[in-house]
Amino acid sequence: MANRPPIRATGFTRFFLVMILIAPLAYLGASYYNGEDGISNLKKLLRLDKSSEASAQTDKGESSTTEAKVVNTSEADAEIKRLKEELDFKTKRNEELYRENEELKRKLESAEKALEETKK
Repeated sequence: MANRPPIRATGFTRFFLVMILIAPLAYLGASYYNGEDGISNLKKLLRLDKSSEASAQTDKGESSTTEAKVVNTSEADAEIKRLKEELDFKTKRNEELYRENEELKRKLESAEKALEETKK
């Protein structure tokens, strides 16, 4: 028997096959790192979990949706508060950087004037 050479593939084919394997793994890893459930996110993205969502909603009924709205409202309020605090912090930091920039511009202008005077 003759030895067959290994399967040949172009560079793009190798890249494509690697990306088929690595991209989903990277997405799952990033999801878990961010504290999310990567598999359920992937199922939602691919819309594979519609049947489980429909059966879960019919089992829970109207009372659970009202409770979920209350929980979501409190979560939303907490998120709004956090975002407002973050905005205030960033606004203050922006103003500080603007003042520092203006001060540095004035120092640069005075240094340039002093340099011109020493050249004359």
